Amino acid sequence: MSDRANSQATPEASLKSRLVDVAATLLSESKPIKLPTMREIAATAGVSLGAAYRHFKSQEDLFFEVITSLFEDLEWHIHEARSTAKNNRDGIQAVATAYVLWGLNNPGGYQLLFETTDDPKLLERGQRPGLHMVDNLSKVISGTKKISIKDQQNVLSLWVSLHGLVSLRIHKIGMQWPNTAESEVLTILKMHIGARS
Repeated sequence: MSDRANSQATPEASLKSRLVDVAATLLSESKPIKLPTMREIAATAGVSLGAAYRHFKSQEDLFFEVITSLFEDLEWHIHEARSTAKNNRDGIQAVATAYVLWGLNNPGGYQLLFETTDDPKLLERGQRPGLHMVDNLSKVISGTKKISIKDQQNVLSLWVSLHGLVSLRIHKIGMQWPNTAESEVLTILKMHIGARS
């Protein structure tokens, strides 16, 4: 709000404007999602807090197991889809479609894996499962074990687009999507890897 408009505004309007500005600033900051506490998890599981800590040294260890389990499930779906592919083109389409459909069928898990800030403690310990997925898709696209810089760029660009598709479909539930997720995957693949796929 300009100084001139501020000087003419009532105190209530000025406070309202300031509250909107502060709220917008706070909402714009990247924050980790609030994860449930060990106490909440134990209570929901119907066990004592001590029982939960006998299986996991810390809340961080439990969440790392959750992330690992979610990545394993996603990777299983991708592997199953790829195993039926007859050629490289079908393999790329199978991997991309499996990724998108897994995300749409597991929105909470997808958000935890791909829409939250990586925990610096896990990164310091070298523990962030799933990062090898980019290399694996690069191998599928290149068709060889030798991955070029161009292949890596194509995969990152493709992943960004696929992520956008999943994220928008998860969060924009009121939007009228004219095409199926599967047909959008085909469009994205044509844009990013074209005839080469």
